[in-house]
Amino acid sequence: MRPCSSKGGSCRGGAWLCPPVGHGNAIPEGPTPAVPPIKAVILDVDGTVATCPYDFDAMRAAVARAAEKWGWQSTGSEPRGIIERIAFIADELGDDGRGFREEAEQAVVELEIEGVGASELLPGAEEALARLRESGIKVGLITRNCRAATEMVLSRVSSYDLLLTRDDVPRLKPDPDHVHKALALLGSPPTEAAMVGDHKFDMEAGRAAGAALCIGVRTGSSSDEELLAAGAEAVIDSVAGLPEWLRRHGWIGR
Repeated sequence: MRPCSSKGGSCRGGAWLCPPVGHGNAIPEGPTPAVPPIKAVILDVDGTVATCPYDFDAMRAAVARAAEKWGWQSTGSEPRGIIERIAFIADELGDDGRGFREEAEQAVVELEIEGVGASELLPGAEEALARLRESGIKVGLITRNCRAATEMVLSRVSSYDLLLTRDDVPRLKPDPDHVHKALALLGSPPTEAAMVGDHKFDMEAGRAAGAALCIGVRTGSSSDEELLAAGAEAVIDSVAGLPEWLRRHGWIGR
């Protein structure tokens, strides 16, 4: 981990904290030590490449209704993550778990697809992904959302090599398996890869997977401090500035 050299920025535990736009150059300046180049970048989708329009409260309510229908009495010990909550309750319900899981998962899928209509690509995202691939970087996208909704969100995006949704892996981020599978399919070891996202789950997954670099973006709901605490080395304004940031610090060639 390298020291912060950003003009107008601040530093948390030796990590870069790049200043927001309007507070000096958003890309740290100064000498950059030689680092191994990265060959792959794994990015989250919602809040990183596209906006996140989903009503998670409605999803939790739908899961709660299905659970009550199948005889589950909440104890307050259920995981907060929606997918993890469904799995937890299904296990607790025993023989009725399969029926509950199918009903709850279908309700969540319907709400995800309903929310897609309000989703938009974030400014500069497609161009940034294209620039990474032009530099010889493999681009993988991972998400906790279902494939049907995610493919609708990404219908105007072509500059990526791989998409892994929750339908494609048994364990989702923050479990590192989500990142490991993406990198295995891309043919890149974690030590030659970067993880980019707007949520602490993205940073935790990248860090646990052994990624060479974890970068947070400010286009989601997480604060700089939350992203840094979860393992980000740097926090930048958006994915639009990612290719130049990586070049400035020697992670990819010019």
